[in-house]
Amino acid sequence: MQAVIPKFHKLVAICKQPSLRLSVFFNAVTFGLLWLGYSAVRRVTSDSFQIAQENAVRVVDFQERIGLPSEVIFQKQIINVDWIVQTANVFYFVMHFPSMIIFLFWAMLRKREWMSRIRFALVTSTAIGLIIHLVFPLAPPRLTEIAGFVDTAKVFGPDPYKLGIAKAANQFAAMPSLHVGWALLLAMAVLSILKTRYRWLILLHPIITTIVVVVTANHWWLDIFVGAVLGWAGWIIAFKYRPLVKIDHHEELPDSENHIEELDAATRE
Repeated sequence: MQAVIPKFHKLVAICKQPSLRLSVFFNAVTFGLLWLGYSAVRRVTSDSFQIAQENAVRVVDFQERIGLPSEVIFQKQIINVDWIVQTANVFYFVMHFPSMIIFLFWAMLRKREWMSRIRFALVTSTAIGLIIHLVFPLAPPRLTEIAGFVDTAKVFGPDPYKLGIAKAANQFAAMPSLHVGWALLLAMAVLSILKTRYRWLILLHPIITTIVVVVTANHWWLDIFVGAVLGWAGWIIAFKYRPLVKIDHHEELPDSENHIEELDAATRE
């Protein structure tokens, strides 16, 4: 036991101050677990067509009672401009995962002291979202029997579902919108990490994402609100309870750079 305890403390110290390689490993494991959770929920809810349709009716009724505008009317304002709709289709399928992956790579390379906090926020908000997907299967507007909605991917293209994406996607996971949740979480992280005044431009990401998910008939207003709350809450909780990790960048310099610093020190002496 006496031999094990020091090794355990060393392991804890390594995890508290992860190297770049260990940080990459943690991120890969995080995304892997999230994907396994998403896949498990998709398999459980794959036969929930009728429940998802009934829940869609409930969502529409609730939105009407509280005075939210119709997604059909919003979509019709833009549906006749082909290039906008096609751009929205591309944005919907291309920006979700790549934007988060690019952000995580940037944080790993340049702001690794924030990675623990970012991972905690991402896992917290996504895990709660997956639980809601499981207990409340919800069809998106484009898959409902409610009249007026246009499935823009099929009508205007490009249609990624022809490439087999539909087999991997959970078609009844409209509630909450993790597209919007992730976009807002990413924006809040960038606003916290960077200090430049141009960082406020990142707010365009969740704003454009919100417009896109409605125009493409992939989400209801209520999905967007719940997704945004999850993204916001995930970051606030992580910001409060996950301290920044102290990174000793000097220890991770390549041998050549260490050698140069040693020569500089010798010269000064």
